[in-house]
Amino acid sequence: MKSIQPTLINFPQFKMLELFDNKVVLSSTKQGVIVHTKRVTCPCCGKICNYNGNSNKGKHSLTQSSGNFLQKGQQFCPDCGKTIQVENTWLDELITSMKQFIVSQVLSLSNGKSEDEIVEHFNSTMSIKIAKSTVHNIISKSHEELAALEFDYEVKENFYGYDEQYLKINGKSAYRLVFFDIKENKILYEKVHYRFSKKILKQILKEVFGDKAPKGFVVDMKVEYPSAFKEIFGRKIKIQFCVFHLNKLILKEYRDALRIGKKVKWSLINYYNLYTLFNIFYNRSFELKLLKKFLKNFENFKHKLNLEKIKFYVNKYNLKTKNTKTQKRKVIQIIETKMMKAFRKMLRNKRKFRKRKKLTLQPQTKTSAEDNLDRVINEIQLYPSKIQKRIMKIKKNFVYFIASEGEIMTNNKLEGFFGATLKKFRKKMRKSLVSISAILKRKRLQQEGKSFFRKFTLYDLAKIFVIVSFL
Repeated sequence: MKSIQPTLINFPQFKMLELFDNKVVLSSTKQGVIVHTKRVTCPCCGKICNYNGNSNKGKHSLTQSSGNFLQKGQQFCPDCGKTIQVENTWLDELITSMKQFIVSQVLSLSNGKSEDEIVEHFNSTMSIKIAKSTVHNIISKSHEELAALEFDYEVKENFYGYDEQYLKINGKSAYRLVFFDIKENKILYEKVHYRFSKKILKQILKEVFGDKAPKGFVVDMKVEYPSAFKEIFGRKIKIQFCVFHLNKLILKEYRDALRIGKKVKWSLINYYNLYTLFNIFYNRSFELKLLKKFLKNFENFKHKLNLEKIKFYVNKYNLKTKNTKTQKRKVIQIIETKMMKAFRKMLRNKRKFRKRKKLTLQPQTKTSAEDNLDRVINEIQLYPSKIQKRIMKIKKNFVYFIASEGEIMTNNKLEGFFGATLKKFRKKMRKSLVSISAILKRKRLQQEGKSFFRKFTLYDLAKIFVIVSFL
């Protein structure tokens, strides 16, 4: 047996692996590295045993990568003729660490990669050759463990955000249903269903909330929501429609109304009319005052635009047309575009300021919201026909937009949770319902600060790969 001895070159490795205390001895053979413990006494005759090769145990996840593996040494009593299998805690802990490292990497990668891609990732980034069957078994075992995992929760008298995220799993439609405690900023219920209906929603409400009624729910503007919640909790339950979703719809519909071919042609008056709608439920007086100022300056500019000024702007912007009317029209377009860009820049600066100061838009009071909506309806002919229909829908469902009395106006926190755990580009996945559920449970464990696999420090990783250097 040729033991591996410390040298000036491998001294740091010996120290890191704690090989100076003589608890284990590494010996080099043609078959690999054998890890022996101190010589033991025979339990039968008390004779000191001799080293006697290995028990061929100790195979680990890096075997294929190194073409070898750490073998557990065995001993032999020369008097009794018995082979003795010796416990080797040092080797057992090392092999366990190696296996846990592979497991942690596989599970982390499994969220976004296929089994073949994980195998390739190990090989290309770390030169670790791992079998696809090993990857499959690790993932399957984790799925089985997570399938039985249930999260504890407590229903409180808070507003809960509710939404469903549409998914595509192996070509089949699925729905990720979530109840989110907006005040506590955490998930109450999360599950993926292949089928969804009002009846299923009512069953889930009974399952999750039992006989406890929260303060209310913040939901999208689907017409079936209010009746479903009221049938379970009674007519007094507060159902708040998400104003953020309303404003997104208004913006989209306004863009569609102004679209000519592939281009959307905005004007300052369009911006002003748009913000009168945003101003119904949130205080957007800053934007409206700003737009009024821009509109006034724009009208003054058009009024004072004479031939001399037209020539000045023609030269400044290098306009090629020679027709005076066309030149005037183009100059007006350029100046209005510049004003709209300036307005958008001021909006961005205002948003950044609110973000730095951790401020939010102020909701309107019920009375202010009613007055703002009345003013919009009185001037409804100023808006595109599609927006006019949206305004009348707002009037019809007005009570749902002010249900929380300004306490909770949006489902933004829930939307942020969706984005953090399952991004838009990953909504269509070639995975099973079990694997998707496992991914979501792992994400939730991470958010709650709980670990589903061992975390490795750089020192832990160094120890693992240092021992491989001996092979």
